[in-house]
Amino acid sequence: MLSFRNHVRLFEENEKFNLGHAYEFVLAAAMVSKFTDRYEDGGAKELTPQSVNSIMNEYFKGNRFWAVVEGDGIEDSVEFDGVGIPAYILGTVKNPKFRSQDMFSKMVNDAIQAVNGNSTLNKLMNSVLKNGKEDIVLVKCGGTSGQMKTKSDIDVYVNNVEKRSAGFSVKYGSVKQIGQFASSDVVSSLSNGFGTFGMDIRRMGSFGLVKSEAQKMSGIYPNGRTDPLIEPDKKRMFSSVSILFNDISKKFSTSWLSSPQNAKSLTNGLLLAARGTEEDVDIIKSGISFDRGTFDGIAKGLTKYAKMGKLNWMTSGGGNPTIILNAENMNLFSIRFRFDADKVGSSGAYKARFRLLVEIGKDLIKFSNLGS
Repeated sequence: MLSFRNHVRLFEENEKFNLGHAYEFVLAAAMVSKFTDRYEDGGAKELTPQSVNSIMNEYFKGNRFWAVVEGDGIEDSVEFDGVGIPAYILGTVKNPKFRSQDMFSKMVNDAIQAVNGNSTLNKLMNSVLKNGKEDIVLVKCGGTSGQMKTKSDIDVYVNNVEKRSAGFSVKYGSVKQIGQFASSDVVSSLSNGFGTFGMDIRRMGSFGLVKSEAQKMSGIYPNGRTDPLIEPDKKRMFSSVSILFNDISKKFSTSWLSSPQNAKSLTNGLLLAARGTEEDVDIIKSGISFDRGTFDGIAKGLTKYAKMGKLNWMTSGGGNPTIILNAENMNLFSIRFRFDADKVGSSGAYKARFRLLVEIGKDLIKFSNLGS
């Protein structure tokens, strides 16, 4: 078994990956606690660090099932499945020394805030506990076993393990990316990506420039990632995409942004980037839940700020070309262009691949809380 010091070292060396999976487990425990800690009439008791830690303590003792009779007087069963979480992370979370750290306390409090603030989860819980029938609920962590199969990290099933009732895509700490649009065809990557946000760039002159420059690329790199052909191709694409992003910031400026329909298109794009085709997935970023209602509120705020002339696009040319939506100096979200090369078969050669990374800005949570 790893010592506490080695557990902490692993966390420090792999902070983004490990903290995300540790938080996934803590968040799932908070969901189980919210399901099980009820008054006699089915009303939810206050979710506390003690109640969340109690669920984790029981889990580490080998208890995975809880019976709940509160609400309709009929026994419901709640199962906590955390087997998707890597064993060494579970070992760290189990360690009392780790759980006494401020970092872990913040994780628990963030989980409580996220669960309390998620309307999808709370509606589901209340319907299960008050529907007058016996239900079997499963709260399941995807961890490393599920992350490549679905956009969600935690799934909740009710009476059917083949069809989830709710899914949650979990981001923690400094993780900003919520989705991406990738293709070996830069034209498709850009047009499909921006089209998802309701922005048709296909007739823009600078989009034609990108297409023209793409045709001049080598695109195939026989010597792998160190191939000398990569850097000229990257510079060519970065230069033309930077021009395109500058033009996009002007074309889709205040007058476009002030339309409620266009604001809704932007928030729909954020949701689609995070969910893919999985429409039942909500986003949880640290202590904040972004469900459908949250994004509807953000759309209204975007329209209001645009009509005040305080919403605009900014571009960044340093490194990867980036376009950022800014509301009165609040960074809301960004779309970042990245040039990659992926291996082709077993030949050792690589092929150009282009990605549009959709990233939550540092101020989107603040913006969502403005009550706009």
